[in-house]
Amino acid sequence: MNELENLRAENKILRDSLVEIRPGAPEDGERGGIKSLEEITEMLRSAAEQAKENLSPGTEKVTAFLSKQMEENPVPMLLAAFGAGYLTSRRMSGK
Repeated sequence: MNELENLRAENKILRDSLVEIRPGAPEDGERGGIKSLEEITEMLRSAAEQAKENLSPGTEKVTAFLSKQMEENPVPMLLAAFGAGYLTSRRMSGK
């Protein structure tokens, strides 16, 4: 029963957020479509920037780790990179 109440509360939050995104009636004509696309583009851009900010600390750690491994073991790292590139190219070519 508690889970059902939680789902209803989340559903209400989602509905309220949709109202915030589309506050008014859509405009007529081509300009209304362009305006909607611009709004969606801006929302996606801000979401991407926020994701980038949230992921940047982890990316820096991975970069530091890989740099250290490359200095200590250059040959195995180069072989691993070559292998990964080869497998990726085979996968993308559809073979």
